[in-house]
Amino acid sequence: MLGRTSLVAFAASALLFSGGGLAYADNDFPDADSSLIEVHVGSESDIDALVADGFDLAEYKRVETASDIVVAIDAVPQEIGELKKRGFKLGRTIETPAHRAAIAAARDAQRELDSRTRDYAADGVPKSRSAVAVPGETVIQRANKFTNYAGTFLYVEAHNKAIKRVAGSNTQFTGPTLQVAYAGADGVFVPAATAMPRFIDTDPTPDEYMYNRQLIRLTGAAASIPASQMTVRVAASTGSVDTFKVTEWLGTTLPPHVAGYQQGFFSRYQDPTENRAQLDALAASFPNLVTPVNLPNLTNGYQRKSQAILSGTSGIGVAPPAVYGAPIVESTGEITAAAPVASIPFNGTAGQRIFATVDGIPGGSTDFIFTLKSPTGAVIGGPIDTGTSPEFITNLNLPTTGTYTFEVSGYEGDLGDFTFKVQPVQVSGAEASAGAVVLTTKDWGHQGGDQVTAEVKNPGTGNAPLSVTVTGKDIVVNLATNASGAATSTAAQVVAAINASPGASALVTATTFRNNAGAAIVQPRAKVNLDDFLNAPAHVARGPFQQRVYRIGSVRDGSKVGVFLYCQQHAREWTTGLSCVETAERLVRNYATDPDTKKLLDQVEVFVLPNVNPDGGHYSMYDFAAQRRNMTNHCAPSLGVGDPAARNAWGVDLNRNNGEYSPVDGYFGASPSCTSDVYSGPGEYSEPEIKNEKWVADTFPNIKFANNIHSFGGYFMWAPGAYKDDGKRTTAPAPNIGIEKYFFEAGEKILARIKEHRNTVILPERTGPIADVLYSAAGNSADDQWYRKGIISYSFETGADRFISTTSGTDQIPTGFQPCFAGPGTYGGANVQFGHPICDNWPVLLNEGRDQAMEFASGNFGMVESAYDYAMDTTPPKTSVEVSADEGTFPVHFKFNWDTEAAVIYYTTDGSTPTLASTTYNSQRARSIGEVLTITKLGATEIKWFAVDIKGNQSAVQTKRVLVGASEETGTVGGTVPATLSLTLGTPATFPAFIPGVAREYTATTEATVTSTAGDATLTVADPSPTNTGKLVNGAFALPQPLQGLGVVKTWTGPTSNEKVPVTFKQQINANDALRTGTYSKTLTFTLSTTNP
Repeated sequence: MLGRTSLVAFAASALLFSGGGLAYADNDFPDADSSLIEVHVGSESDIDALVADGFDLAEYKRVETASDIVVAIDAVPQEIGELKKRGFKLGRTIETPAHRAAIAAARDAQRELDSRTRDYAADGVPKSRSAVAVPGETVIQRANKFTNYAGTFLYVEAHNKAIKRVAGSNTQFTGPTLQVAYAGADGVFVPAATAMPRFIDTDPTPDEYMYNRQLIRLTGAAASIPASQMTVRVAASTGSVDTFKVTEWLGTTLPPHVAGYQQGFFSRYQDPTENRAQLDALAASFPNLVTPVNLPNLTNGYQRKSQAILSGTSGIGVAPPAVYGAPIVESTGEITAAAPVASIPFNGTAGQRIFATVDGIPGGSTDFIFTLKSPTGAVIGGPIDTGTSPEFITNLNLPTTGTYTFEVSGYEGDLGDFTFKVQPVQVSGAEASAGAVVLTTKDWGHQGGDQVTAEVKNPGTGNAPLSVTVTGKDIVVNLATNASGAATSTAAQVVAAINASPGASALVTATTFRNNAGAAIVQPRAKVNLDDFLNAPAHVARGPFQQRVYRIGSVRDGSKVGVFLYCQQHAREWTTGLSCVETAERLVRNYATDPDTKKLLDQVEVFVLPNVNPDGGHYSMYDFAAQRRNMTNHCAPSLGVGDPAARNAWGVDLNRNNGEYSPVDGYFGASPSCTSDVYSGPGEYSEPEIKNEKWVADTFPNIKFANNIHSFGGYFMWAPGAYKDDGKRTTAPAPNIGIEKYFFEAGEKILARIKEHRNTVILPERTGPIADVLYSAAGNSADDQWYRKGIISYSFETGADRFISTTSGTDQIPTGFQPCFAGPGTYGGANVQFGHPICDNWPVLLNEGRDQAMEFASGNFGMVESAYDYAMDTTPPKTSVEVSADEGTFPVHFKFNWDTEAAVIYYTTDGSTPTLASTTYNSQRARSIGEVLTITKLGATEIKWFAVDIKGNQSAVQTKRVLVGASEETGTVGGTVPATLSLTLGTPATFPAFIPGVAREYTATTEATVTSTAGDATLTVADPSPTNTGKLVNGAFALPQPLQGLGVVKTWTGPTSNEKVPVTFKQQINANDALRTGTYSKTLTFTLSTTNP
């Protein structure tokens, strides 16, 4: 949430945040001077101006039309009046001071009931086109259909290249208007035209056109058209048209939990101490599944030095107020339809200082506009309108003597009775400030500071000196007096005297108020205890807080994929801590009974940090509901904002204190002002809370997923989260389209789990990179984890706007930081048991606080499921290429498609094999569809590519051959080869003469010439004779030893031609073999055969 920058002199920023007025704190609990309201502004420029002027804008923006944007502002009555004065229309009050007080009271009452309960227990992808077309002027980048609790809707985004910024202007754009229609399977487009307003990012200078978008309610037959049969068409006034297939948003069907699945482990808002205690107890009960780990840095603590502003009888925690005398005029009146303006004359004198008040009867019942006119009729005071009553005209010096006229009217026709009075100004606010003394103890309030007292006395005698006495911890200042006994000590003198007193200076440090010269006389002040202004109950320990991260899983040795869930970086976002606690409870307590939970915790290690900002969380719950930051005051003393009236302006925005793409690096969306709600701190990682968060990411390298849970608005986001205000809106490096598709695909399961609790759908327009769907947040945690560690880091914003109607329109209402909280299925408004009033009269917001925490805990469960999918993924991605034509055309356009899962695609078109260093396929622009690539080289081109998914699984290289400006036809030419087996023998094999009586082996050779056209062939030699088979014979005689060399000579597995094959025979003659004179021989058969002619 953007924040109230607070101090006019000390909030200077060349970027986003400058100026503003400090919202003074008071002594009451809880701080109840501000309300969270809807404000209708006309342009993004109005938002910039409000931020620049110090208004505290929530992280929320709803575009009704191109000229009607709804923002949420946390404003005090004076700021509400200023908004009206500027002409802004005020919408619904989301959180009133009474609402916040009721929430706190209900929480405390429920705590008491919980305490009793414990005591009792202790005693018992479709394709968009078949042919690839070059992107035109208008490109549709998203078209989603979804159904939630309120009905069925169609969301469309489109970008038009002709929309440009007007030359010389930072804020004006020119170009066509866009309209959208949709069709079902019949191809008939309806409605005829629905305008698509432009989404302009006005945070940078100059403004940046992002895209056009529209949300349409589908009713009747249109609501029943399957998304797969729907097509949208966006037409620009220039004639440019694009069509796009619709996809189902959150169409994933997830397995249901088992019967008896345990959930709902809280019954009220809980502070960080209670959250830690609950998870400590969980760890003690399930040591086999939970290990608490103390983080290395203690926070600076829920602690403050005790202070007091000594300014007469005014409260010690508020800025010195003006002092007014008895009423000069006091009357009543009425504004009616017949007389809508009441005129009240007043006789004034030149130089007279007056304070005028008008209030409703009963007080605050009517919203008045209050104006003062001079005797000549000129407006010299007002018109004043803070959005309620009473209204004031303060410290006005009347310029002349004469009859002045006060006019009272009702805002937008409001009517009613009123009281009116005019009082003389005895001491102005500036004069009171000049006579104020600020005391700050050396000790923390809980360590003795709250025991220090101070008293300022007029000794009651003339010509008394200024003196300071100390008894124990009681400081008494006796003012100096003149001869008549009137006090003469100025604030500067009293400050010097206190600081010069050894006893007093050992207890406190004295300063003037806001570096005032302190020239005014100090007024007596009755004895008062200094106060640290901390109101948390006793169970919240003062001092540094020991944060713990809870490691959850059946295997917690770092070997399993890790998920880091961390909540409540921003103190006032009360539902977030509950979502972390609920997630931990569900995972652990369902492990033994839910097979899906067991499967997850056996393969994934979950790290839960329930409260990143425990000090600020305690402060928001018990002292100042709108607190965003931690409690540390980094303001230099020279800035003069160390007094207790400024205590709600201290602290660092922890989601601006990281080191990647931070303000130090020149990125936008944080402030150097120590009183800004987006103060980035004195340096990167300066705060112990962020050091701890960083330690978790650095210490456990198995963490691959993270989720930073915030509120409100219902966003689901990731990197990049920041850009430069460099005139070009240069973002941190955007992930490749394959990575961004993974963010969306994993998000589908996460968002589907959110939906299953009460059918809440996080809108597509609020899903995507932080810098594209919300704003630039330099130094945020998601960027730090993604860019520095490679962690797939998301950011939730709980509290999706609730649709008002289930039958018509798309109007929604915001839920606020601390929405109504009722028990499970009980109360639904007024807590009849404890008599607390209803928080809000909107039926759609009953039980909202509980439901938000529950549904986003379900989203965390979905993230653990996504981590499990990641851990188990060993399958390479499948991708394909789509070309405008395989051949014949010039040029050829192509794009890649993801067939199974998101992945980064590496490709070449020069014939080389792609590597991880090759060009990657990307999107056309931020948040858009894939680019269309072009081949202009004539002739044959091979597109070669492979893909790598988020896990690192890599596919094989694929090839697609295209002919650019060329064609190929196949023809035939050939001849026939007859089946041929040819065998020719050479000279017969002849042995040398056999020598009788001598043992010897004889060798004879011949040669066979082989030609074969067969698929295989075998050459064999055999003895076909029926007698003395295998032996040489000489008439009736045969050699005793067989002829060697018969059988298979050679085999072939393919054709051969005129191959010379040696054939060798061997004959053994032994010394005792009887040999007959003559020739031994045998006729053999040589065979060339085949089984595959």
